[in-house]
Amino acid sequence: MRSTPATRCDPLAPSVREAREVVGMYGDPDTTWGLCLEARLTRPQHAGEVAERVARLCARRPHLGVAPVITRHPDSEWADARRDVAAAPYGPTSPLLRLALTDDGMGMLIGAHHGAVDGLGLLAVAGAALGRELRSSARGIGERAAPHGFIGSSVRRLGEALVAPPARFVGSGGAGPEPEDLSAVTRPRVGRGTADLAAAVLALHADLPTGSRRRPVLVIGASRRPSGVPQPDRQTAYLRLRVRPGREGADRSMLARTIADLRPEPDFPETSAGGAAPLVVRLLKNRLGATAMLSNLGGVEGEDLASVAMYPALSGPRSVAVGLVSTGSATTLTLRTRREEFDAGEHARLIAGLADRFFG
Repeated sequence: MRSTPATRCDPLAPSVREAREVVGMYGDPDTTWGLCLEARLTRPQHAGEVAERVARLCARRPHLGVAPVITRHPDSEWADARRDVAAAPYGPTSPLLRLALTDDGMGMLIGAHHGAVDGLGLLAVAGAALGRELRSSARGIGERAAPHGFIGSSVRRLGEALVAPPARFVGSGGAGPEPEDLSAVTRPRVGRGTADLAAAVLALHADLPTGSRRRPVLVIGASRRPSGVPQPDRQTAYLRLRVRPGREGADRSMLARTIADLRPEPDFPETSAGGAAPLVVRLLKNRLGATAMLSNLGGVEGEDLASVAMYPALSGPRSVAVGLVSTGSATTLTLRTRREEFDAGEHARLIAGLADRFFG
C-alpha cells in the first residue's frame, strides 16, 4: 500500500491537487496528512461488496479520487496494515481513500487524505463501505465565526511562535522501519467527552518531566456540521486552547467552560501559494504546532459496530495526536506519534498514562 512520494515532474491527478491545496497553508509541510478510522464489527464484511460500494461513492464524489483497491490481512499483519493505511505517503495519482479488511472480515481500516475529508467525513466513508448510515452525536459549532481574519491571526501566531512556542511532550525517539506508532485502548462505554480528554492530556503533560514552563496548547478538531449523519466531505474547524502550565490548567470543569466559549481559528486559504507557503512554514516548523491534537467523533451509532477508533493526522514537532470515539458498548482512546520523536517504550508509556487519567 506504500506510495512513491511525488517528484517535481509527476503530474498530479485533479483530486490529489485539490486535496493538497486544501492543506497547503497548514502548519506542517512534511506530514502525509493521513487520517485513519478502524472499525471492529459484529458481522463479517465481504471484500467484493465493500469494493463495489466504495467505487459507487467515488463515482458520486469526484473529490475522493479513484476508487481504492481493498487489501486483506491476517491478524498477525494488522498493525502493519493500520500503519500503512494511516501513514503511507499519498502519491501524485494515488487514491485518496484506503481500505483494508481482516481475513475474517470482522475488522476494517479506512484511511483518507485530510484534504479530502475530515474525521466525520471519514466516518461517512465507513458508512458507505458498510452499506449503512452511521450517525454521530458530535455537536458541531455551526457558523460560529473566527474572532480575526486569516492574516491577522497569522501575524499573532507568528509572534507567539517566535516568543512563546507551545510546550511539548518529551521523547528521545528511536530508529526502526516503522515511521509511526498507533495504539488504542478500548473499555466499556463511559460518558466522557472532549473536556475529559483535554483534562487527561494536560494532566499527563503536567505529571511528566518537560524541563520547560511553556504553556501547553491543544488544537481541537471541530465540525460545522449539525449532529446526525455526516457526509463524506470536509467541514472542518479548529479550536485552539492555550492553558496555564501545571495541574492548574488541567481542571476539567474549567476546561469544559473554556472550550464551550472558544471561537474557531480562521479558515485557511485553499492554496499552497505556488509552493511558497510550505517553504515558509518549514522555516518555523520547530516553533509551530501544539502540545497535542485532539479529535472526538462523539457517540457513533450504526448496525454491527462493536468499536470504532479514530487516528487523527499528525502535525508539527513532537506531534501527539489523540482520538476518542464511543459506540453503544465501548469507548476507544487512541494515540498516534512519530517513531523518530517517541520510541516504542515512550509511546507505550504515553498511551498508558492517558488511559489511566481518562478512564480512571
